[in-house]
Amino acid sequence: MSEQREVQAEPRREGRIFPRGKRGVLWIAWHDARGEHRHSSKSSDPRVADRLLRDKLTAKEKGTRHVPQRATLGDLLDMLRDHHELAGTKSWPRIRQCAHHVEEHFGREARIVEIDYPALEGYVRARRKVAAPATIRFELSVLSQGFKVGIMRGRVASAPPMPTVKVSNTRTACFTDDELAKLLAELPAPIKAVAEFAALTGWRLMECLNLRWDRVDLAEQVIRLHPNETKSGRGRTLPYSGSPRLVALLERQRQERWRAERERGVAVSHVFHRHGRPVKSVIDGWQEACSRAKLEDRHFHDLRRYACQRFTKAGVAPVETMALMGHATQSMFVRYSIIDRPMLEKAVAKLARLDR
Repeated sequence: MSEQREVQAEPRREGRIFPRGKRGVLWIAWHDARGEHRHSSKSSDPRVADRLLRDKLTAKEKGTRHVPQRATLGDLLDMLRDHHELAGTKSWPRIRQCAHHVEEHFGREARIVEIDYPALEGYVRARRKVAAPATIRFELSVLSQGFKVGIMRGRVASAPPMPTVKVSNTRTACFTDDELAKLLAELPAPIKAVAEFAALTGWRLMECLNLRWDRVDLAEQVIRLHPNETKSGRGRTLPYSGSPRLVALLERQRQERWRAERERGVAVSHVFHRHGRPVKSVIDGWQEACSRAKLEDRHFHDLRRYACQRFTKAGVAPVETMALMGHATQSMFVRYSIIDRPMLEKAVAKLARLDR
């Protein structure tokens, strides 16, 4: 039949256009080193098909690799898992949790080409009913990373733009000296030591809980963390001889270590322990102590902000504060460095000197 007659492309272009199906939709075909590739123009107009074929052959001449659009969301998430397992990503459990929500919404067999911008907008609308904006944004970030891995592995041609999810959850809560004193008075001894250490150093909770005695040089009074023991992946050095409170705190912990080893006959490897066993969590004791101290909406991580404020008040240079606390970027330091009213009053007083 004439309508089924093949529409020949220019011979020099090594491609062809042909109809397929009862509706006469035109398809294109071209060859490269991997063999023949076929693609629907989604139109019966020869000009549309010819333009698409020209684009494909131009990309071939430029060395652009053709990627068949057969990958599914399951393939994408599997590639993402392999990527993080190879990299040894510490936050993989959280990433896997977010990937599960994405898979639950779209389905593991959903084709990647079907997950476009409108589909992602639908995902955001559905998740807003049950999840916080910050959670949704992180899930989209995980999916975006999956697309990037798929592109790098040659399984995905391109990534769709991700919807913008506005998040306004920056915490500004910070302890005062009096509030911290009340809290420390209510905390059980093992957690109190962890909290006091965090308030003085600004270290993250897990950096405190995972601190071992072999990282503490008692002779030189220096603590050294290896790169794989910090969130930023950078080593850290804390000379604590200049802080009497830190010296006293670590001496108390050393005495507690000896006491536990004598009484239980076991080696105590962690600086912060409960009867010789490492402190694994502070949640229960923390919440109860905050309640007794009548402190609302206080998280352990707020101690990091408190420590940063103390460094700033003491006149410690930002770059030094970043090194001591483990901030990776200047913007992160600014986020934690809260300037209180007395500090602002001193700043304005400095301006008054210009009028004298």
